[in-house]
Amino acid sequence: MKSILQDDMDYCFICGRYGTEIHHIFFGTSNRKMSDKYGCVVGLCYEHHRGNRGVHFNRELDLELKCTAQRVFEHHYPNEQFSAIFGRNYL
Repeated sequence: MKSILQDDMDYCFICGRYGTEIHHIFFGTSNRKMSDKYGCVVGLCYEHHRGNRGVHFNRELDLELKCTAQRVFEHHYPNEQFSAIFGRNYL
């Protein structure tokens, strides 16, 4: 799986720790597929993915990743409409 946010998904996007799980930044049935298609995925260590402070339990971290992904998406795909694909503007 290819990410537009990081080159090596074996390392946590947040802390750099080795050993990760794939996180789809935009989730839900159709958004998960679009995350795959456009590379809006990152590697996260267990703690930052499913741990107590992880993205699934930390709204601030979730929104931070979504904003970062939107910025990179808009740079990487200048002819695509982010909000039309993902249904929302996070910036």
